[in-house]
Amino acid sequence: MPEGHSIHRIARDMGRWFSGQKLTASSPQGRFAAGARRIDGARLDLADAHGKHLLLWFGEEALHIHLGLYGRTKGYALPSPEPRGAIRLRLEGSKRGWDLRGPTACELLDSCGVNALKRRLGPDPL
Repeated sequence: MPEGHSIHRIARDMGRWFSGQKLTASSPQGRFAAGARRIDGARLDLADAHGKHLLLWFGEEALHIHLGLYGRTKGYALPSPEPRGAIRLRLEGSKRGWDLRGPTACELLDSCGVNALKRRLGPDPL
């Protein structure tokens, strides 16, 4: 299971790779197709982490990701490789792409939902 410092590193990388860009979002696996459609073409405003939870802000909504025991991420330079396996979410910017596989949580939250999540989790130890 990735620990909090790993999630903070992923947030830092995502911010460096994609901040301010309009991203293409898809769900090759199909399990996050509706969510991917909602953020497809949206600009990533902020990539943040709270403990083991990754928060990617697109305007007033945040993509909340918790990798859990089996989740993994992989960044790559474009062009994108063919999707293999169960890719829940694929994000692509102008020069880089990012795949998410097997997360425990992958959901869109409004600011009230993010606040409720943070209250439930308590202070971020990092």
